[in-house]
Amino acid sequence: MIFLIRFSLYTVLLLLTSMALDHVHSVTAQDNAEMVLVPAGDFIMGLPENEFRSEENPLRTFNVSAFYIDKYEVSNANYKKCVASGNCTMPSLIIDYPPTIHEDGKNWYKDITKDNYPVVGLTWKQATEYCAWAGKRLPTAAEWEKAARGTDGRLYPWGNVWDGKKANWDDKGKIDGFTKIAPVGSFPDGASPCGAMDMAGNVRELVDDLILKGGSWYSNPVSLRSGDPGDEYQVERDDDMGFRCKKNIAY
Repeated sequence: MIFLIRFSLYTVLLLLTSMALDHVHSVTAQDNAEMVLVPAGDFIMGLPENEFRSEENPLRTFNVSAFYIDKYEVSNANYKKCVASGNCTMPSLIIDYPPTIHEDGKNWYKDITKDNYPVVGLTWKQATEYCAWAGKRLPTAAEWEKAARGTDGRLYPWGNVWDGKKANWDDKGKIDGFTKIAPVGSFPDGASPCGAMDMAGNVRELVDDLILKGGSWYSNPVSLRSGDPGDEYQVERDDDMGFRCKKNIAY
């Protein structure tokens, strides 16, 4: 009888925890960055057969555990906190090989008017060091993709129809209003189902699989698809490469 009571209480606690998680929309992490909840469960990952590069990321069902992900790309302001703590090193676009494609961002980090812009000019190692300092880590490609598109297999964070006003992409500012990089959260109408911002465009985002996902201000619409396989991590750092972190949920 005692065992049954304990078992029932344990079941109720699990149910209440699950219900609570379903209603948590955001948390604030150690780096003071707002995070949003990505619920556990299956989601549709990849691209349909008729989509460009679908053979590199075929359509399938994938399952991930619940986690939190940064609502915004890591900004210059937040990265500066890590540098000040001694746990991160300064961004730089200066490398020997291979050469960077863009070099406009060399001064963005030092420009105080761009504190709310995504930090760029970082290597994968620097991104992982920041996430570790903040008590988080880089998301996997699958985790990133679920945060970007939800569960229904949509092509873009906002749906299946391309809308150039909902992301920062390579249109020379004619539609999206930005010729290059934009402040984080500039396109609230382009938010993903979980509430993550800028998961299409602005900066390509490093994930734990050494891939860059989401396209950037220098990308065409096809690269901004949530299921796009992304780019291999070849150029160490560039001014259209950024990242965001994820955090496991402690039960």
